[in-house]
Amino acid sequence: MADEEAEFEILSEEGETPEEHDLEILDTLEEHGADLSEPREVRVDLLFATEEQAAAAEEELTELAYDVVGFEAAGEEEQWAIRATRDLQVDRANVTGFRHRFEELAARHGGEFDGWEAADDS
Repeated sequence: MADEEAEFEILSEEGETPEEHDLEILDTLEEHGADLSEPREVRVDLLFATEEQAAAAEEELTELAYDVVGFEAAGEEEQWAIRATRDLQVDRANVTGFRHRFEELAARHGGEFDGWEAADDS
């Protein structure tokens, strides 16, 4: 890996399914030289209505060896956000299960999955 890693968070296009969006992220990583068979830093974003929900999800993710950072809601209408980071191997064979795992974790705690991003190998 070079000294600086490029990070990719691809914004989904209107009408694009989550699965198509995930494949677009993987395609972009490969276009920039990433070897999808190797683990890389992956960041997952989750949103919650309350601090308690966010804290419960943060605790579960920490137990699963993720580094977790919480972001306080900026106002009454804003959601609490957490970002979980860990080196993972994500590729076309496992990306659907990867997404579903985080959608289910967020739902268990009353929240929602807000996307993921990854660093490439450059």
